[in-house]
Amino acid sequence: MQRTLLAAAYAALLAHGHPVQPLLLHRGDIADSYDFVVVGAGAGGMAVANRLSEDSTKTVLVIEAGPLHHFEAGFMIPRFYNGEKGTKYDWNHTTAAQVHLNGQSLIYTQGHVVGGGTSMNGMVFDRGTPEDYDNWATLGNPGWDFQSLLPYFKKSETFNPPSQDKVKSFGVTYNLDCHGTSGPVQSSYLEWAYPQYSNLFEGLASLGVQHPLDQGCGKSMGAYLTTHSLNAANQSRCDSRIAYYDPVANRTNLHLLAEHQVTRLVSSKQGNKVTITGVEPGPDSFQFAASSDAVKQTVQVKQEVVVSAGAVHSPHILQHSGIGPAKLLQHHGIDVVVDLPGVGQNFQDHAGGVTQWTINSDLPTAADLTNNATLDDEQGEFYYANRTAHVRKPGRWTEGIPNAMAFVPLLNFSSTDDAGQSIIAQMEPTQSALYLPNGTDATVLAGYLDQVAAIKAAHENRTTAGMELIYVSGGTTLVNVLLHPLSRGTIQLNSSDPFVAPIINPNYLAHPADAAALLQMVRYNRRLMATDAMRRTGAVETLPGPGYDTDDKLLANTKAVLQPFLHPGGSCSLLPLAKGGVVDTQLRVYGVSNLRVADASVIPLLISAHTQATVYAIGEKVSHDTSRAMSFFI
Repeated sequence: MQRTLLAAAYAALLAHGHPVQPLLLHRGDIADSYDFVVVGAGAGGMAVANRLSEDSTKTVLVIEAGPLHHFEAGFMIPRFYNGEKGTKYDWNHTTAAQVHLNGQSLIYTQGHVVGGGTSMNGMVFDRGTPEDYDNWATLGNPGWDFQSLLPYFKKSETFNPPSQDKVKSFGVTYNLDCHGTSGPVQSSYLEWAYPQYSNLFEGLASLGVQHPLDQGCGKSMGAYLTTHSLNAANQSRCDSRIAYYDPVANRTNLHLLAEHQVTRLVSSKQGNKVTITGVEPGPDSFQFAASSDAVKQTVQVKQEVVVSAGAVHSPHILQHSGIGPAKLLQHHGIDVVVDLPGVGQNFQDHAGGVTQWTINSDLPTAADLTNNATLDDEQGEFYYANRTAHVRKPGRWTEGIPNAMAFVPLLNFSSTDDAGQSIIAQMEPTQSALYLPNGTDATVLAGYLDQVAAIKAAHENRTTAGMELIYVSGGTTLVNVLLHPLSRGTIQLNSSDPFVAPIINPNYLAHPADAAALLQMVRYNRRLMATDAMRRTGAVETLPGPGYDTDDKLLANTKAVLQPFLHPGGSCSLLPLAKGGVVDTQLRVYGVSNLRVADASVIPLLISAHTQATVYAIGEKVSHDTSRAMSFFI
């Protein structure tokens, strides 16, 4: 169904019940100074801006490089959730050639829009295991364990319980005590579901994968229908703009400047104290511009800057500001303000492989809509007619995003206990250090050794999931996600020109344990599809295919199909300085008096979950900490 941009925007406006508020799209409208400036309008940035501007005496400016979206279907409707990839709303990055993937350079989608990644992701709204966050604390970050973060998870969320149909058909359970009831982000379940999800859950149960009561409580290992950042009232996306900005856009102390890129943080140094400072003595400031040939403009900051540009762009901004590894900065002719080796290091991302299958023709699959325009049009009309009804049955346009999934410990998905133990044996920290990028700083190495030890122990104790399995398109695709990669990459500036994209190198499969785990996932898929429950769907493997029966063949296929899962973190790690850290437990950048980072880049060790809900919690926590710290100066 083809709908004009105007019609789609109008439908969305009616659904949300308020008009789009005017934005400060022109530099001339910007004030000379603000109490707080937030760089980036994604999950972390919008949460911070909203909370800091609750104090009407404080002025807040958000600067976002991307434009404001117009509620296009490719953003809002689950059926088309990734429809804006490759457009102006995407940074359109690619990775550096991946040495361990036969030199492939991979598309690396990042949100270039007010809403950031929350406008373009799969909307999964979940949490990791308690051990995932407790490990952050163990790495030297008191106050960042699961119980300390739980209030901020809840503060960001309004949980909408599942329909009785979901409870009856798929055994969905929940615990309201683990969820928020009045937060900005709507968390809900998709209205439509493939009936063969029942086969999936039955098949997984026969392999020992049970159904947890509620992943939000930290019991996230097991199989279930997940919650999404989805407005239950109209079955459309709830991104950070819709959640945190639109409802408060009329605050006179909150300004948003879109389509302007922060080029650097201007600083000065007095003794050992570095502050973000302007061209004239006094208040702090930074520079931004609309394009590489535009005149740069400076705005003054009275209190703090919070960088929330994401795991790719936050380190890039810091490096262009002279904050980062001295050797890298000097190579590009950038004056070193703070020699901070961890900036752009410890970069890590979930990586995903796939197997594909055909199933019985009488079962619904995603191909039904892509191959039948008439059916797709009918489902579109049905969606618009029924998505806001009292008894919602809005049809198949409410599917399309990840829905049925399982999180499984490494020792559980390995074909044998010996196979799992063999992978764990490769996680010896000292040996693992051999697979780090050349020239890794000693402090970054020290932090990495601690991370490897934590991952190894969690796998041994089965307190974290090693694999996420997503049942996609009605069962024609199984996606396997490596949740705790040991491979580490880098984000590095590529030029002294801030408008030149950074070098993005996730360094996928540099560590042999990562490849070994992904290989075991393919074998697990085959065991799952061979269960009685899944055989009833008529599943027949088409990719890689039955001819791929040796480890060498399976590994070759894994390298050929591996894709970024786009949950990057670690590039401005929350770690002690001696462990390669960039920010302290208050998310303050080491060596700078008034600068924080609040986004996925601070995650020191990836979680066994999608990262969206965690980044909202990070934004909620740092805004609370920042407000409390500022109160001492009032």
